[in-house]
Order: sequence, then C-alpha cells, then structure tokens
Amino acid sequence: MIFGNLIYLSSLNKESIEQLRAWRNNTELRKYFREYREISKEMQEKWFENTIGNRFQVDFEIHDIAEKKLIGHCGLYYINWVNRTAEFTIYIGDVSFRKKGCGGDALKTLLNYGFNELNLNRIYCEVFSNNEAIEIYRKIGFKGEGVLKEHYYCDGKYWDSYILRMLKKEWNLLLYRFYFLFLL
Repeated sequence: MIFGNLIYLSSLNKESIEQLRAWRNNTELRKYFREYREISKEMQEKWFENTIGNRFQVDFEIHDIAEKKLIGHCGLYYINWVNRTAEFTIYIGDVSFRKKGCGGDALKTLLNYGFNELNLNRIYCEVFSNNEAIEIYRKIGFKGEGVLKEHYYCDGKYWDSYILRMLKKEWNLLLYRFYFLFLL
C-alpha cells in the first residue's frame, strides 16, 4: 500500500472489478473517458487479466484512509521504460468522496510513486475541456503542452482535448517548496 494524506493506493483486487466497472459505466463519469462504450463484464475481466504482469502499466485502487473504503482507480499507462514516460489515469467513482481532496491526494501519491519509485521523467495526461478536473491538475503543477481543437464529441458538442505534463524536476521542486514551507 502507498499512503497519501487522505487516501491509500493498493493493488487491484479481482473482487473490486465489478465496482470499478459500475463506476466506469456511469454516464456522468464515462463522458470523461476515451472509451465511450459501456463496458461489459467480459471486457472488464479481460482488462483485469491484461493488467496482471503488464510491465507497461501500473493500476491501483484508491481507498479512503478513514473508512478503508474503495472510492476509485488510478494508474500509469503506456509506460516507456527507455524514455521514462507514462500517461496517468484517475477517477473517484464514489460521489460522496468527490470535491473533498481525495482525487488530488491520489494523484499526488501516484506522481510521487511514478517519479521516485519508477524513476519516470515525464508523466502526462489527455483531458477533455468538459472535465473540471483540469483545474486540479493545473493547481498541482501540470503544464499545458498543447490543445487538440474539437477533438472529442460528447453530449452533442465538440470539446477540445488538452495535453498536460509534469517533469520529475518540476515535481521535485514542488516537493522541496512544500517541505521548506512546512519547516517555517
């Protein structure tokens, strides 16, 4: 387990995949994902089987520390071990834990793992302009690298797609500043 302040990350558990599938199939969440189709039980089981031993991705369950309750999922995908890069994915599926800092804490915990345990140099994401989480990513320190105009169609409208990234040196600088301010 990897602990943040509000959450902890744990390995995927087969008993959790039905709950994760239910969240992924929620129409309010699904509009933020690349996979627009409803995920079947068979698709979810195949996804789970493909994560076991896959050296190009790392998946975690997100649990609330206080209640020890499964609240979401995050991971690092498309890990390129030569270039030391990966794309992150994250969602808080349990609506009662949204907008309470759990997603930000989970992302910071995931970033710290990626940069300091996996020794990645660059972690990035693609986020659609219909997703308010983009502001959380920017607040954490992600920088914009580009915009794909009208790249995603959802709810009868075309949305832009933003590519954001964080470099290891930027993450370490953020940690240093936080540590320095904590000492004051």
